[in-house]
This record gives sequence, C-alpha cells and structure tokens, in this order.
Amino acid sequence: MSGLAFAQAPSPSHPLRFLATALLWGALAGAWLLAGGDALLVSPHAPATIALAHVFALGVLGNAMLGSLVQFLPVAACSPLPLARGVPLLHAVFNLGVGLLLPAIAGTTTTCGLVAAPLLVGALASCACAVLVAVVRGSGARAVRCGIGLAATALLATIGLGAALLAMRLGWMAPTARPLLGLHASFGLLGWVLGLLAAVGTMVVPMLQGTRPVPSTWLWGWLVLLAGVLLAAGADGVGIALPLPLPRIGPMLPLLLFAAAVIVLQQRAPHRRGPLLRRFWALGSLALAAATLVMPLPGSGLLAGVLVLAVGFPALVLGMLMEIAGFLAWIELRRRLPRGTRVPGVGSLFAEPHKRRVWWLHAVAALSLVLACLQPELARIAGALVLLGWLGAAWALWRCWRSALAWRP
Repeated sequence: MSGLAFAQAPSPSHPLRFLATALLWGALAGAWLLAGGDALLVSPHAPATIALAHVFALGVLGNAMLGSLVQFLPVAACSPLPLARGVPLLHAVFNLGVGLLLPAIAGTTTTCGLVAAPLLVGALASCACAVLVAVVRGSGARAVRCGIGLAATALLATIGLGAALLAMRLGWMAPTARPLLGLHASFGLLGWVLGLLAAVGTMVVPMLQGTRPVPSTWLWGWLVLLAGVLLAAGADGVGIALPLPLPRIGPMLPLLLFAAAVIVLQQRAPHRRGPLLRRFWALGSLALAAATLVMPLPGSGLLAGVLVLAVGFPALVLGMLMEIAGFLAWIELRRRLPRGTRVPGVGSLFAEPHKRRVWWLHAVAALSLVLACLQPELARIAGALVLLGWLGAAWALWRCWRSALAWRP
C-alpha cells in the first residue's frame, strides 16, 4: 500500500458510520421485499417498487459511496474533503432525508416529502461541491480526480432531476412534456455510481486484487465515452433529436466495457490477491454484463434494474466495504496503541471465514432475486435471503471492529 497518505486519513469513525448504515439499509431492503412480496416485482413503475429501488440507490449505494469517498479522497487521491469536520452531521441529515423520502415516493404521505427534499438536496449538493473542490485542489492522479469530478457533477444533475420528479409526483409542479425518470436514472446510476466505481477502481483493483495497473489512457477514453453518453441522454431528455440511437444503446456501452475490463484484468492478474474481493467484483461485473444483454429485450426493465441496482453495484461496493472496514480497524488500532507497537496486518483484522460467509449469503440472495423477477411468487423467499445476507455482513463488520479494539500486543 505504498503511495497512500496515511497521515491524511480521517478519523475511522467518519467513514465507518456510513459503511455500517449501508448494511442496515440493505437489511431493510430485504425486509421490505419480504413484507411486500410479489407486488413489488410486478412493474418497475409501481410507487412501492420505486421506493424500494431508492433503498438500494440511496440507502445502500449512497452511504457506501459517501463513506468510501471520505476515506479514499484524502488517503489515495491526496484530495482531503473541505467539510471533513461536518461528516457526522452530513451522515445524519442524509439518512434522515432518505428515511423521509421513502414514504413520500410510496405515496403514503406528502408531508415527509416536504421535509425530505431540502434535507437530501442540501446534504448531497454540499457533498458533491466539496468533492469537486477536493479534486481540484488535490495532487493525486489527474485521470482519477477527473473521473471523481465527473461523478460528482453527475450527482448534482441527479439531485436536480430527482427533486423535479418528487415535486411532480407530489403535485407541487406540473408534469413536463419529456419524461425525466430515465434521465434521472442515467445520471445517477451511470454518471454517479458507475463513474465513481470506475475512477476509484483503477487504483484499488490493482492494489487489492493484484491485477496489472490500468493504463490512464483506458480511463480517459472510458470517461470521454461516459460523458458522451450522459450528454446524449441529456439532449434526448430536452427533445434534441440525435442521428443515432445513442439514448437507447448508450447506457449499455459503459456498463459492458467496465464489466469486461474487470473480468479481463482479473483473469490476467500476475499476482492474485484478495480472493473474496475478487469474487464480489466478478459477481458484480457478471451481473452488470447480464443487464446490458437483457436491456434491449421488451419487458425486461425490472430484471435489468434488479441486476444493476440490487445485485451488480451492491456486490461491488460490499466487497470494497469489507476491505475498507479492515483498513479502518487497522488505523484505529494504530492510533490506540503506543508508537512503535507492532500491530496485525490489515488483511488479518477482517477474518477470511467471515468474508466467505458473507459472499455465499449474497451469491444465493443474488440468484434468488433474479429468479424472483422471473417467478414473482418467489419474492418473499428472495427478501428473506437478502435480509439474511445484509445482516450477515453487518455481523461480520461488528466482529471485525470488536476484534480490533480487543487486540493487545
């Protein structure tokens, strides 16, 4: 891990609070599916289904990615966040906003939406602006910082589109002539989530999985493609006719290239490390690749959404979450012990058997989710397995942290 700026690492409690909360939201998603059953897997446009999608998008992925950025920017990208001291407040406001947004989307109350909108817009917009300031001031790899900056810019667009959609759903604003839901999903899932994973992945995949370094030209080319796809989606969203069917086929290209790059890098890795992390990223990449294959099929919106939002991206972030948790426990242990005391290695603090158990739970849950899309009567079984998988991950995280704090030389 040479090249990491350990001296700039924030307090481990700052990223850890986001990571732990992401696991709890994942358990809530499983409980929601267990309670709602096949009614949640009938149409991707049903209010309760959209609310469940936001449990994954904001609760799971949002917390995991914000927590990862709090740790990654100062340590790996040499770009400390300007609002580092306000991280606990950011965490509280963001998650309160998510909790209030869900009943507003599900249509049970409009009052919650009135409170949730300013909370989420304020928390996410301030975070995105802080990230942009950090990458401009930072001294890390330029391609990585530009990739993170593109993701933060896409997050700002996602916030604006989401606020408009919520206002239209609650009757505060007249519906627009052009549908905004697809544009909101494109900027959120492709620009923010995938863009950030790709930028960060160029550093952490070689470091933690032992693959060959990712050439910066690959990342630059992919970022140009992603920016082009987002611009094409934006042009289509405002009614600008394009000569090619880019809005339809565009989202498939960045997803497929990202998934293929991960799989190829893993297969050709000269020094294979992190076997469980490799499994999680292989599972996530295969799910994303499968989603690109089913997207063109009629009536495949629900299956593609599950593959991307409930299987693919969560597998990627969960694998990284467990690695980050072990790293945070190691930092906390170093801070608690006197200078010069030998501490266990980073990889030994999060036990491999615990990671393996979490992997199997999530692999089975992922398979059950796909089967439930094809046979909705299996939805409650899938919900129970998803609940078990995320609770298992939370238990493993707690064991990692407890063992680190209890360690004595």
